[in-house]
Amino acid sequence: MRDHVGMRILVSSSPGVGHLLPLLPVARVAQLRGHDVVVAGGTGLADIATAAGFRFEAMGPASTTEVARQVPELARLTGRARAVVAFRAIFCEAVAPAMADGITAFARDWRPDMIVHEDLELGSWIVAERLGIPHATVQATAWRPQRNRIAQEPLNALRERHGLAPDDGLTGLEGRIFFTTRPRSLRDPEVPLPDVTAELRPIADDRHDGDVTIDDPFPPRDGRPRVAVTLGTVNQNEAELLRALIDGAVAAEAHVVVALGADPASLGAVPPGVAVHAYVPMSTLLPAADVVAFHGGSGTMLAALAAGIPLVIVPVAADQPDNADLCSAAGVARVVPLDGVDAAGVRAAIETVTTEEAYRSRALEVAEEIAAMPGPDAAVERLEAIVEGQR
Repeated sequence: MRDHVGMRILVSSSPGVGHLLPLLPVARVAQLRGHDVVVAGGTGLADIATAAGFRFEAMGPASTTEVARQVPELARLTGRARAVVAFRAIFCEAVAPAMADGITAFARDWRPDMIVHEDLELGSWIVAERLGIPHATVQATAWRPQRNRIAQEPLNALRERHGLAPDDGLTGLEGRIFFTTRPRSLRDPEVPLPDVTAELRPIADDRHDGDVTIDDPFPPRDGRPRVAVTLGTVNQNEAELLRALIDGAVAAEAHVVVALGADPASLGAVPPGVAVHAYVPMSTLLPAADVVAFHGGSGTMLAALAAGIPLVIVPVAADQPDNADLCSAAGVARVVPLDGVDAAGVRAAIETVTTEEAYRSRALEVAEEIAAMPGPDAAVERLEAIVEGQR
């Protein structure tokens, strides 16, 4: 055991904001409890990590967008087909090897006691096994165990390169503990979670821009619905979808606030009364809305439901179709298919969600489930117990 009090925790993320944010509440509590925390990932995450008060180590690709540009077939795909190609090409074949190399070099010198990674950062578990470091996973995306079949070949090749035997079925991928951020209503009983699962309440830890001071971005309430429109932190150039969401919300006679994730000028002209912001923290925007119209990204989904806000989802790719299916089954969302999406379809979905009380009631019930989940303090206590047992 080292002389200093506490332990060294390496928090590693794929190079996407939506992957890093679910890790920050655990990292913050660990640091407050006296542990030495370092965040590792692509340079695109540096400003967020440092603004949140963490030492940052840059490694791997700068962003998932940068890697996606090297996979031209993604532009021709949507839905689950795109998700499969992106998962293998981006996360298994590009990000995982780069993170494994970067973490190996860093860990040999810094010697972490624990590695905590999100579920699509697939390189650090190999380093953890190689160096005998316990690791834990925080769920950032929908639980899709079938991904292991896709990942087995590239990740076992990576294991071999790092001197490890193949892991049939990738049984060690989740580590000593898998923290699910999904409340019970958003879990599929036909797709059981790992045996090492523990609950972790999702928190929208997104207030890291000192220039963001918006408390309520909507006009005063006047009986018209308030609709938040966003495609999360990565637009993926989905201009047509954004237009359909905006125009549908306007047709529903709603107040509309768009969190664009880019320069508002890049969107061009919008209907009168539509407010477009480059960035509004989800923890500010979503609780002020009556409905969230978006692509089904995990971070936005959980932040909205934690606030008891129902959803209109137009899933594009990644885990969004899975999220949309689960939200529809839970009664908290109307799903509009991406194929042929238009303002009329979005309007109808918004009007249904805002006029049928069952959607709001179910969203409030899910919010209660989320509020009852153990928070990051409990998660850090679990990590401390793992490391103490290891020592």
